[in-house]
Amino acid sequence: MTERLAALLHEEAESLAVPPLPADDVVRRGRGLRTRRRVRLGAAAMAVVAVAATATLAGTQLGDRDRPAGRDLAAAVPATDADWAVAQGSTVHLGTGATAQVPGQVKAMYYTSAGMLVRIGKSAATDAPDSAYWLVAPDGTTSDFDLHLGDRKPGTDPTLPYLAYAAPGDDARHWKVVLRDVRTGEVATTVPVEGSFTWGGWNAPPVALSGDHVYVGVDGTLLDVRWRTGEVRTTTIPTHMPETAGGRDVVMGDDGKTVTIIDAATGEVLQSLPYDPADDDPAATVWPRLSPDGSHALLTPMLMCQADTGSCRFEDPRATLIDLPGGRRSVVRLGNADYGWTATGRLLQVDGTSVQSCDPDTGACEPTPVTLDPGANLKVSGNAYES
Repeated sequence: MTERLAALLHEEAESLAVPPLPADDVVRRGRGLRTRRRVRLGAAAMAVVAVAATATLAGTQLGDRDRPAGRDLAAAVPATDADWAVAQGSTVHLGTGATAQVPGQVKAMYYTSAGMLVRIGKSAATDAPDSAYWLVAPDGTTSDFDLHLGDRKPGTDPTLPYLAYAAPGDDARHWKVVLRDVRTGEVATTVPVEGSFTWGGWNAPPVALSGDHVYVGVDGTLLDVRWRTGEVRTTTIPTHMPETAGGRDVVMGDDGKTVTIIDAATGEVLQSLPYDPADDDPAATVWPRLSPDGSHALLTPMLMCQADTGSCRFEDPRATLIDLPGGRRSVVRLGNADYGWTATGRLLQVDGTSVQSCDPDTGACEPTPVTLDPGANLKVSGNAYES
């Protein structure tokens, strides 16, 4: 596909106001012609949950040369309920009520303890070749992160000031997991890992940052990088695009008809749900969406979109929220496809030009100080917009 054709396709896609839900499904089911393999967690891995992620791949420790001199690795800090944003084009509406302008179309937003890290480019599509990163503080001030990673899936944690990503090493089997401090732009630490990467379509293996772990999707397996010590372990979880949140991830069962929510570090199965893409029942094809803190999973109903306007609404406004790890269920109402999460795990719901913040346990919603422009395409924080 030529670059010109790719650009035209991206422009056409943006005009359709594609909501986050179909984009997430597209990522899991395949990325154009480049296949992403969905993880299958075998029965043996489910049974031996205590050792599912404890086999050591490489026991390396960080040496002085791997840590910039005079810099300590940051401790985690709690997120707040105002840590969230909704983007419209190049405008970022923050949960504090402030707004910011960034020099490009917003592709995705990533939670960090230092503010919202915004990924921008000429196109809002994340697989377009250009990707720059800007940090937006809660008061709306912006700073150029001066980092260009191209088509790459990075990771952040709402309680940490780091952006994690994989960078090429000496050859096709070697990579460096990099943690870069978004406050300064400096590299906080790097950890070398080994593993070929041929399945993804990105220019480096996809990663997820969750607490003291960075999960890396190389061929055949998911690597568990303990970035504070430099230890690298292999897991029994086959490779996939990790979206680990609060230490939890969503994986496909070995039978292809179940989906499980697991503790990524131990492999413990927290919840097992039916999932069968071949089933005509829409309830059997719902992929759980984790909140950024991993405290809840959302099961959304079928999405209906109008071909003439591109607007989308749920066929049944009722969605199911699952409390983790206990599994208690509650029902919430979602008006349209524009929803998201705060960094603390509150559910965000867009209604016209207003945004509500809702308690996932009680369903009680509160107004927010954010007022949106009518009719513009939205990106709501707490969603993965990888494509």
